[in-house]
Amino acid sequence: MLGEDRSGQRFAEAIGLARRAAGEREQLGRRAAALIGEFASRPARGLIRLDPGLAEADDTRASVYALRVLLAATGGTALLPDQARGEALFEQMRAGRLCATLSRAVVDIRRNGIFLRRESRDLPRSAPIAGTLLWDGRRRITPDIEAGAITLGDSPGAWLIAPLGAAAAARTPIAGDGAPPSLVRAALAAEPALWRGGECLGFAGDVAAAAAIAVSPAVAPFARFLPCFDLVLAQAVAELIGAPPVPACPLAATVPVDHGAKA
Repeated sequence: MLGEDRSGQRFAEAIGLARRAAGEREQLGRRAAALIGEFASRPARGLIRLDPGLAEADDTRASVYALRVLLAATGGTALLPDQARGEALFEQMRAGRLCATLSRAVVDIRRNGIFLRRESRDLPRSAPIAGTLLWDGRRRITPDIEAGAITLGDSPGAWLIAPLGAAAAARTPIAGDGAPPSLVRAALAAEPALWRGGECLGFAGDVAAAAAIAVSPAVAPFARFLPCFDLVLAQAVAELIGAPPVPACPLAATVPVDHGAKA
């Protein structure tokens, strides 16, 4: 009986620790979400602007967390960048001018803001659209096969999905809401476009002849797995990049979280 009592006590202690850790993580996410809502904007497709105030915020821990999540979202990576590297990058941001790459995202500090965009290396190669896919970890491509107006797969005349590329981006009219045109075009060049017969027809989702192909942004670090304690943060990033709303946590009503934990 004594052994069973100790085992039950250890189990209860473990559950308590897990709840407190979840509460701390949720509170950190809420603070990071608030910072994203206050300091982040999207001046153009694929381009995020951070107000320099983010680097000057008092809540350094939440600021670094927000930066790490936004880097993963911009670069399309499932994992956040390393904590130490994220902190080092944040300190460089505080120091002033910077151009660095982390988690496939380029961080470029200009006079009118801190800009994040997908780097041009290791983008997906041209490929046929055979069905729904998570493109580059950043965009969800969904063809309406039942529409029957598009040719998918490896058939002749099939639509291909590939990055827009620098040449097509240079010909694309831009409205970057005050962002440097060079950064806007660099961000657009990494966006998915539809190609057929070697010709770029435009951004995926914007081509009238292929209206049956829908494209929506995906919150990369949470695209495949979203913990309940990251819901508020994921929703803040979804609103920033124009992604669909995140689903509600099915366990919210059954799994209590220690909201009294201090981060």
